[in-house]
Amino acid sequence: MPSFDHKQLIRKIAELDSPPADGMEFAEWIKAGEHLGFLQENARSIEHVIYGSGEYSFIHAMAVPEQLLETPDKNDLLAWSCNPFGYAASYVTGGGREGMWVERGGDLVGSKILEKGTQLVYGRTFEGWTGEGSDYFELLQEYAHLEDVHWKREYGSYCRFDSHGDLDHVVSITARNDDKVSLVSFQREPLEVYLAASNQVLVQLFDFTLLDRPLFTSWGDEPEQLIHESDDLFYRQKVSGPAAYTRGVQIIRPTRSKAEILSSKQASWLGREKREYAEFIAHDWRNKRITKISTAPSATTNYFVAHENELPFELSPAFFKPEVLLKYKTDRDKYQITDRNIYCRAAWHLRGFDVNEAGQVHAYICDLRKLPYREQLHWLSYNEEPKAQISRRAVENDFQGK
Repeated sequence: MPSFDHKQLIRKIAELDSPPADGMEFAEWIKAGEHLGFLQENARSIEHVIYGSGEYSFIHAMAVPEQLLETPDKNDLLAWSCNPFGYAASYVTGGGREGMWVERGGDLVGSKILEKGTQLVYGRTFEGWTGEGSDYFELLQEYAHLEDVHWKREYGSYCRFDSHGDLDHVVSITARNDDKVSLVSFQREPLEVYLAASNQVLVQLFDFTLLDRPLFTSWGDEPEQLIHESDDLFYRQKVSGPAAYTRGVQIIRPTRSKAEILSSKQASWLGREKREYAEFIAHDWRNKRITKISTAPSATTNYFVAHENELPFELSPAFFKPEVLLKYKTDRDKYQITDRNIYCRAAWHLRGFDVNEAGQVHAYICDLRKLPYREQLHWLSYNEEPKAQISRRAVENDFQGK
């Protein structure tokens, strides 16, 4: 299944595209006020609509060089005529030139600015295929590689494992479903990293043509309005009897500064991101006491700088009920347990745990520190005072170097 937020977006688009029965409400509905409100709300949501198609709605987003949008040519952008079903490249011949060659891009998009943009998804149709999957979407390969995501058909998403070893639905895709909605949505945070690193901004194109089909015959002579709600949201709108179209552009700029986005990404690579730390009952053998010790680096010390303070050693052991290991033993797809190590797929590694004479599991504060905070809380829920010392094997391996 795609992400929860993706499914909520599908429901919302289907709801927006349901014409109200009341005449006065219908007259307001065709002006697309709620549709425009949805776009503005989605611009700050945790999941962005990159392509959306409903009964009356069309949304298509592209990445565009930010320097072209510092003072955007709104008339040029409003002339857009593109969708995600164009080709990335095509064979070309003729035009007074001999032979055949490859042209990349080149689809008519109606806008000189958008011609320099990057299409994030490609809609494909397997002509002649009558079974399921004849219509599908491909993710821009550059983005797939940068975010290290992989298509999992059973989840309807391009996925990777998160810091807890769970599937993270980075890009979720639904071809036209029972609600008559097709949707491709991207998680905002990784998309912002891509846009910041490539000096691009997201440009969302939209067309809401809302009407009463049985009553509509043709567009009348009513004038078209050009509406500038803000520098980043502008559109053309025409209301004609039982129908109206609202066709325009929304420029979605990052919710954080480029420097903040990129420094946060770099910090995650170096393990310097802001973290939370749990506090465990542990044996502070340096100070000969049983006390609570935080896994925060500043709460403990090591042999090299111990002369400067009286903090507990980071090799202070915390003790746990044996049930702490059950979740790792019962999910062998996600976890691997060796003699003294626990591995969580593509996520974290706990080294040096062992079991003492009293059957308690023990682990050192410096190793618990490296676990995600949620995992630390799991261990904390089984934390108890020691009933015996650490195992003989731990003493020999970790302190005597045997």
